[in-house]
Amino acid sequence: MQVLDRYVLKQVSGSFLFGVCLFVAILSAGDLLFRLARMWLREGLPGEKVVAIFFLSLPQLLVYVLPMALLLGVLLVTGRMAADSEIIALRSCGVSLARFFAPFFLFALWVCVGTILLQEVALPLSALKLKEIWSGRGFFWPVEERTFFRDVSEEGVERIFYVREIDSHHEILRGVVVQEYQKEKLRRIINAARARVADGQWVFEDGVYYEVNDRGEVERVVRFARERAKTQETISGILKTRKSPQEMSFAELRAYIAQERARGQATGHLEVLLWHKTAIPFAALVFALLGVALGVASPRSGRALGIGLSVLIVFGYYVLFSIMSTLAEGGVLPPPLGTWIPNILGGLGGSMLLLRQDSAQ
Repeated sequence: MQVLDRYVLKQVSGSFLFGVCLFVAILSAGDLLFRLARMWLREGLPGEKVVAIFFLSLPQLLVYVLPMALLLGVLLVTGRMAADSEIIALRSCGVSLARFFAPFFLFALWVCVGTILLQEVALPLSALKLKEIWSGRGFFWPVEERTFFRDVSEEGVERIFYVREIDSHHEILRGVVVQEYQKEKLRRIINAARARVADGQWVFEDGVYYEVNDRGEVERVVRFARERAKTQETISGILKTRKSPQEMSFAELRAYIAQERARGQATGHLEVLLWHKTAIPFAALVFALLGVALGVASPRSGRALGIGLSVLIVFGYYVLFSIMSTLAEGGVLPPPLGTWIPNILGGLGGSMLLLRQDSAQ
């Protein structure tokens, strides 16, 4: 059976690469390429920077593209083999559909591992490199919204910043809420309209701060036009090294969730993002099962039908994924179950269809 395995792996590899190129072209043709073209033509971003930014943006796309491309590849290969009666010939030689599925499962396992590596290693590194490129020659994303970061540069003091907007170009924070801890106890909460860094100090403008005692009670409220606090950070430096939850590895995000939970913060959204990091890579195994089952069941499917069917399945999967994730964020479902329901349902549906095809022939 090694000949069959090598044959199937060779066929699905070529179709998989075709799918990767197709879906990358489709997904990047909108926002990413338009934004890069505008910055190249209107703002003078050098051509080599445009190319670098495009390739550094690929890991975020490929995390979703690889399972999609696998589904297309499996559909194209099984559909062609069924149309050419190759599957009938294999069945006449005593090869079950479960055995026929084995090389597809192996390839899907490789795609799953590759997606995990992209997500855990390549994506965090590429995100940081992108920030360096944008800030290196004065090119910035105009505004970053709803972000957070920590400042622990002052000895004995930890400040957690929640910011509505960051004006990267002017290095100004807007809509700032700061929790200030000393010896792991909350001592002050600062709410300011704006904040910036000047002469080694945070400068908060137009706000109010609340002093908190050892019992966690607010004992003094002070309004201010300008309030200062020591720091060794710069906003540009923070932007270069800060990671959003999507850019964190599984271990980093899990540690961050534990810290936020210990501080009494709501972590439902973060927990859903954490379990996304397991559900998306393993979707490759589900798509392989669905691809084989549907490809065998549609013996006259060509390339156009295979592409259309793969797009339809992916669309349905991610619609269900979005709905279940929203329910998990709202507390209706546990985050692990909410993010894994599409995989569970897809796996059960693919298994039932494959078993039905196996028993019918």
